[in-house]
Amino acid sequence: MNEQERKQKGEDKVAQVTLENRGNIAHIYFDHVAARNAMTVGMYQRLQSICTDLALNPAVRVVILRGVDGKSFISGGDIAQFVSFKAGGDGIGYEQGIDDYLAPLATLPMPSMAVIDGMAVGGGLAIASCCDFHISTPDAKFGVLIAKTLGNGLSVGNVAWLIAHLNIQIVKRMLLVAEMLPASELLEQGYLLATYPQD
Repeated sequence: MNEQERKQKGEDKVAQVTLENRGNIAHIYFDHVAARNAMTVGMYQRLQSICTDLALNPAVRVVILRGVDGKSFISGGDIAQFVSFKAGGDGIGYEQGIDDYLAPLATLPMPSMAVIDGMAVGGGLAIASCCDFHISTPDAKFGVLIAKTLGNGLSVGNVAWLIAHLNIQIVKRMLLVAEMLPASELLEQGYLLATYPQD
């Protein structure tokens, strides 16, 4: 089912991660348009399940990840789900869970590519960084805005993963200054393979 068919069915109102196999290419879509494709725990769990299954499917040669609606890859975690947190331990547990949810994506046996429209923020940047290759639109932006928003932290594993892919100075700018970096800088740095017009 393509993006237009999903919209006609009204499925863009539901927070979901979907899989569409086309030949030997698996397409994973992040669909939570009302929140710029922000991830819920259920979406993380679905991504984990999809990637666990894909790893066992020898017919799949490439995995492509993309946000629905063309405005955002993933804008981070859906902060609406944090209202139930009662103590700091809830946030720590949430971040440790993210490491577990993303492990099957990071260890896929076939190449993976994040196609980034608009923005990859927080958990979205972590998901993109689990992929082997990254392409984006020229106007895409990348960051981790927690210093300006919730003031929460990332797991040690998540920080280490970002440093391994972006370098420590860029990660410091993202984490400590909450700077959003343009695609042009990440293209020059080598994180992005290329930038292309959205079409």
